[in-house]
Amino acid sequence: MDAVTGEGLSAHRVSGAHEQPPTIRVVKEVSWQTGTGLLVALREAEGSVLCLYDPGTSRVVKAVVLPGRVTGIEPITSPGGASVSPQHLHRALQGLFGVAAVATDGGHLLLVDLCLDDLSCSQSEYEPSGLTVATRIAAGVPQGRETVAREGRHLCFQLQSPSGTAISTPCYISRSNQLAVGSSDGCLSLWDVKTLKQEHCSQLEGGRMPVYAVTFQEPEKDPHNYCYLWAVQSTQESEGDAVSLHLLRLEFGDRRRLPSGQVMYERLASCVEKYSLDLTGRAFPLRGQSSKTKLLSCQAVEIFPNHVGREDSVDEVISPDTSVSVFSWQVNTRGQGKPSTYVGVFDFDCWYHAQMPGSLRPEESLQDCPYFARWSLDTVTSMTSPNHILDIVVQERSLNWTVPPSYPLPEQCFHPSTYKFVR
Repeated sequence: MDAVTGEGLSAHRVSGAHEQPPTIRVVKEVSWQTGTGLLVALREAEGSVLCLYDPGTSRVVKAVVLPGRVTGIEPITSPGGASVSPQHLHRALQGLFGVAAVATDGGHLLLVDLCLDDLSCSQSEYEPSGLTVATRIAAGVPQGRETVAREGRHLCFQLQSPSGTAISTPCYISRSNQLAVGSSDGCLSLWDVKTLKQEHCSQLEGGRMPVYAVTFQEPEKDPHNYCYLWAVQSTQESEGDAVSLHLLRLEFGDRRRLPSGQVMYERLASCVEKYSLDLTGRAFPLRGQSSKTKLLSCQAVEIFPNHVGREDSVDEVISPDTSVSVFSWQVNTRGQGKPSTYVGVFDFDCWYHAQMPGSLRPEESLQDCPYFARWSLDTVTSMTSPNHILDIVVQERSLNWTVPPSYPLPEQCFHPSTYKFVR
């Protein structure tokens, strides 16, 4: 659907090899030389299928069988092949045409060749091709890829051996060329896509609770080579009542600007958890005893300065002028009827000014926190009732400050609570 006009652009009812229709688990956008499509992960009773859907023709143009039950997919490169600069890819991946990371409930972490150089083959979700898994990552793959392609199969590399512990979410970070991998036991690991080696692995302070989402963020004008990862732990897949936010600081040895204008952070030096917030704890002192909390979305909103026309900006590493994190969640209290929906904004600059506390101070609550603001969306949900809100996205241009006409401005004017969202 066109998000602005509501016009229907493409439609397809997925089917499978069995009578029971498959479940659409994940959808991600991917591009190639002649168009843009959707990577769709389907779960079936006996396994999973990764599909490439072309909205222009409203059909599946690629499909490949995956081992186990897929839990996440993340595009890393597209379209691949000779057009990809070898600077940021392991040599084994340079011969592939489009690479996607695939995670499963058995702990598989696979880098799958999407074969975007050939979209003429007749694959479909009910007649998918097979997958050839290479457990040893070698540089000379073009010949092996051709052999696998002649057999009508896709080549993939096994980045991590099946551990039996489900991978709950993969997230590719282009600005550090890393693959962040969250697991159902609360562990978070970082893989370097250049070397295909694990750089970091740690247990989050939330304990053995699934890592549900990961978001990368740059702070505002930080003189150090620091970036941050939000890792959200949640039990919502199992109908639990736990959502906690964890902020990890990544320190890099180098930060530089590429010819494309993109900033690249390199040589990870440390990864340390710096802040946590439990959305089911004392942040809601008036909650009922029988309630369920569910995360709807988390995203980074970064607004960069406009340096067009400045001669000295060619080699300058540009940091965002505004860097905030936006979270939305629901609290469903038994007997209340409909869930309460909230949106929260974490402001890095305000957190810095508050001396970077590791959590809410004992005397603080979300109502008076100087770096985290919370709004109720009950008026919005009343307009959408009886339909449920499934996701919330904040557009960069909609985020504005509410500045009163008085000078000097009080400190509270710079707190995230003064943000407003405009159409």
